Amino acid sequence: MRSGQTRIFDQVLVAVDFSPTGERLHGQLPRLRALGCRRLTLVHVVASVYGRVPDVSHRDHYQQRLDTLAGSLREDGFEVETEVTIGPIVTELLRVARDCQASAILAGSHGHSTLRDLFLGSTALDLIRHATFPVLLAPIDQSVILPTAGVCRPLLATDGSTAVAAAEAAFMSLLKDCRRGVVVSVGQWNERPELEAERELITAHIQHLEQQAPDPGFDTVLLGEGRPSEEIERVAAEREADLIIVGKRGRNPIEDLLLGSTAEAVCRHARRLVLLVPASSS
Repeated sequence: MRSGQTRIFDQVLVAVDFSPTGERLHGQLPRLRALGCRRLTLVHVVASVYGRVPDVSHRDHYQQRLDTLAGSLREDGFEVETEVTIGPIVTELLRVARDCQASAILAGSHGHSTLRDLFLGSTALDLIRHATFPVLLAPIDQSVILPTAGVCRPLLATDGSTAVAAAEAAFMSLLKDCRRGVVVSVGQWNERPELEAERELITAHIQHLEQQAPDPGFDTVLLGEGRPSEEIERVAAEREADLIIVGKRGRNPIEDLLLGSTAEAVCRHARRLVLLVPASSS
């Protein structure tokens, strides 16, 4: 999180595309109030194609639709700004996020087989790859039963590395607004005795987090076998976690290509909110 910000969802930029499933994303916004979200910036990017700029009337049309959505959200108690912009989608979303000093970007996920099937289509991968902001993905697939209550139980997936330090900090900052959280770490030490030292390191690391955690603290789940992404989702379901927090490895687009196989798989398959926190977040 950025210096001077006390809440990771203090100012959220919402990527709006007005698709048929977009309303499911909009319906999730009131849930963020439980995590301290009070200010929203609704952004719709009218994509320019092959250098052709859309007619200005398109912009006016989408501005009216954003204003209607903003009015509804203001009735829910949010402070809301809107912006319709024209250009490359990812470039414009990140520009507006910087301009409005967003602390996180919210987009929707269809939960299909690849990151290229996310809400913003092929641009979602670029958004997550290039963002230095935390990105919150909300499942909007029709097969997912979406809760309406405020987000209250976060789950952190960690391997104890420096790459997930920012994700750990985000988790710790959210605990004070939530019920008791969950920390999950998945290794392979059950089948590979030579990795016992790794288990001891992650155990000590999580114990250190416990000492720093605000009330109500968290439960720990250490697993010595299994596919990490599947185990993370299974534990999230069993413990009724409604927000999974994972770290995004890599500090440049090449390193971020797959975001780390575990983070990518969690984003693909999770049927609940997923917060992806870049290693470079401060």
